[in-house]
Amino acid sequence: MSNDPELLKKLIEDDDYEDVETQKNYVPVIVTGVAVANSSSPKSKNKTASRVVARRRGCPCWCKCIAIIMGIFAVFVVLTLGLTYTWLKDVVEHLTIETDSPKKFPIVIMSDLQFQHVKERVTLFADELVGGISSDLQDLVVTQDEINGIIGHSDYLRGNMMITLHDNRVEEEYSLPMDILGFGDRYFDGKDYLALGGATTDKKKNTIEMKIETAATHEDWFDGPLLFAQLQYFFTKNNQDEGDGVLELFLEKGSFFGQVAPQEVIDEHENLLEDLYDLDPDDDQVEYILDAVKGIKSVSIEEGKIVIKPQRTTQN
Repeated sequence: MSNDPELLKKLIEDDDYEDVETQKNYVPVIVTGVAVANSSSPKSKNKTASRVVARRRGCPCWCKCIAIIMGIFAVFVVLTLGLTYTWLKDVVEHLTIETDSPKKFPIVIMSDLQFQHVKERVTLFADELVGGISSDLQDLVVTQDEINGIIGHSDYLRGNMMITLHDNRVEEEYSLPMDILGFGDRYFDGKDYLALGGATTDKKKNTIEMKIETAATHEDWFDGPLLFAQLQYFFTKNNQDEGDGVLELFLEKGSFFGQVAPQEVIDEHENLLEDLYDLDPDDDQVEYILDAVKGIKSVSIEEGKIVIKPQRTTQN
């Protein structure tokens, strides 16, 4: 160390000057809550600043990817909904009519108590079929007025639909408002029937014939009824268990939206109810339906009523 007082004074003054300069260049930068002093070096400053800017700028890459995917998905959903609405609008306009005075049908008044009685009668009969049929179980009879009374309990169907029962034939008429789909000025106006034995086939044959027609002509789309089908049904018993059996239903002739069922499809002789028996047997509802069907001996449609006869054999 030098003992020269002038040199020592100069050195002290130089140190004070550098401290002042350093304080001038001191600018604290907050990064995630921690104060970091900038270096007086320009390169160090640039590196620190770039790190801070990188942290402050926008989302990372993965965030941008998610945003792009969500944007594409939103566009896809909008296009799908738009195409679906366009298709639905086209179908509604072809199958419905526009009218200021839609058809209205008589309303059968049924009290809540009467409605509950009919519901309980049908439920108890089905429970008897499933749980074990007693020898004194009576036929289930449901009248035309009871069916129309149940329809009258629906806010949507009341006055817009009516069912008529004749010998081996069920007829329906309806004029259903399409405001439920957003088409307030249009109505699905039509009629249909279901005939046991068929309207044009041998009534002794186990056949079902059904047909659905609409007031809309839809001539520029297809000709003929909306649906027509002739079906043959059988109830076959299992040889291993006389109390068990399967209801089979086969298509003999039919058309849907003007498309006639190909003969090769009819020749396959496929049971249309096969999927019903292939459902999960552990499903309580499926098991209930199948057991109820097994317990029915016959279903007949008479003037003004439907009659369901049980097997009347006690099941253990």
